[in-house]
Amino acid sequence: MDTTKKAADTVAAVPAVPEIPAGAKVFFKNLKNGQKIKSPFKVEMGVSGIALDSAGVIKPASGHHHILIDNGDSLALGTVVPKDSTHLHFGNAQKEAELKLTPGQHKLTLQYADGIHRSYGGKLASSVTVTVQ
Repeated sequence: MDTTKKAADTVAAVPAVPEIPAGAKVFFKNLKNGQKIKSPFKVEMGVSGIALDSAGVIKPASGHHHILIDNGDSLALGTVVPKDSTHLHFGNAQKEAELKLTPGQHKLTLQYADGIHRSYGGKLASSVTVTVQ
């Protein structure tokens, strides 16, 4: 069998990242840029204009949260969010989490992604810089 054709068929089977509804946004509900906090701390994740849903199935106008710790302003559209200690997944449609960070300044980015963890890019990302005391 031609492996090139098989690879092309596999790629074609994955649908494009769903369109972002006009006006959709993500935001931290309880953290502000420049805020001083003590670890561990609660993070409340907000979203409007797009549905919050569990990971697993790609649905139009739907996704779930990820938090990037000290990893920039967003991931490029379509990039699968890695799963490690600085890329936190909330694929059960969680709206809050408790984080433990080392003392010092940290940039937290709320990144929305589709049902298979592909980033919606900078249009559905929001960042704050906090200082952990």
